[in-house]
Amino acid sequence: MDPADLPRLFQASLETLEPAWRNGKFLVAYSGGLDSTALLQLTARLLPPAQAAAAHLNHGWRGPAADRDQAFAARAAAELGLAFFTEKGDPAGLARRRKKGLEEAARLVRYDFLARAARDWGADFVLTAHQADDQAETVLMNLLRGAGPGGLAGIPPRRSLDGRLAVLRPLLAFRRETLRAWLTARGLAWLEDESNQDTRFWRNAVRGELLPGLKKWNPRLLESLGRSAAILRAEEDFWRDHLAELWPRVVRAESPSEIEMDRRLLAVLSLAERRRLVYAGLTGIQRALGLVNEPVTFASVDTALGLAALERHRGLDLPGGVRASAEGPVLRLAVASRLAARGSGAV
Repeated sequence: MDPADLPRLFQASLETLEPAWRNGKFLVAYSGGLDSTALLQLTARLLPPAQAAAAHLNHGWRGPAADRDQAFAARAAAELGLAFFTEKGDPAGLARRRKKGLEEAARLVRYDFLARAARDWGADFVLTAHQADDQAETVLMNLLRGAGPGGLAGIPPRRSLDGRLAVLRPLLAFRRETLRAWLTARGLAWLEDESNQDTRFWRNAVRGELLPGLKKWNPRLLESLGRSAAILRAEEDFWRDHLAELWPRVVRAESPSEIEMDRRLLAVLSLAERRRLVYAGLTGIQRALGLVNEPVTFASVDTALGLAALERHRGLDLPGGVRASAEGPVLRLAVASRLAARGSGAV
């Protein structure tokens, strides 16, 4: 595509994600890097300062370089006349406490900060700068993890952040090279984060080592992965609506810490429907109780379904702080016994 068309196509993308965008307030997640600089500049050209602001999280793990990035972000926002929110986070500390990888901990800290900044400013939406290259990398990473259809659908263009706020990703259709060309043509500066070259981080290794090798077999690999993600995203949208119809039929009772599903009704559904219902139940309990140590796995879902098929009573604690048990006519999904005994505290 011609980089000169980017502002027009960006507006069309935003309108697709939020038809009433002209009446909204948008907080831009701004690191100072290439992608987020393009997002900030495009947003500032489209909206007045009363409707756009920038937020920058200093992750604190790169010392003076991180402080430099924070100052750069503040200047960029000021030059555009935008409100600016910033703070220093501690993802390394969170990674130690929760036994998570540094990348995942940084993501959690970042979105927590963005949610608070958006509430403080009264934003309706948070904009993030994920673009087509990020989408392809994410799909490939999730494939290597053995993800199901939801993971292979990649980065959603829109998602809820805290129930009230929505995260929008209007750059998902655009390649990084297009954003670079547009910024360069206008003489706009951005920061290069040297940690993006550190292949100890998995995404960097996928970007710098795995993808170049795979492109030898398919030069249009990024487009192919993005297309696959879009196809599966539409499938996920269908399943979301279908499960909303199935849920009240199958679920007998539910609370934040417990869900009872009718075993007889489960049994007559397809395996795909059963798996998705149980997965939704287990992940719902995790989210409601803040059980963030492990994701619900395919193996856990199939274990729960195996219990549902038994004629006798039996229960098992599963990874991720959850439990499944067959009790008379119901499959009971609940917080794990060890956590229930100590008050179901977050882990």
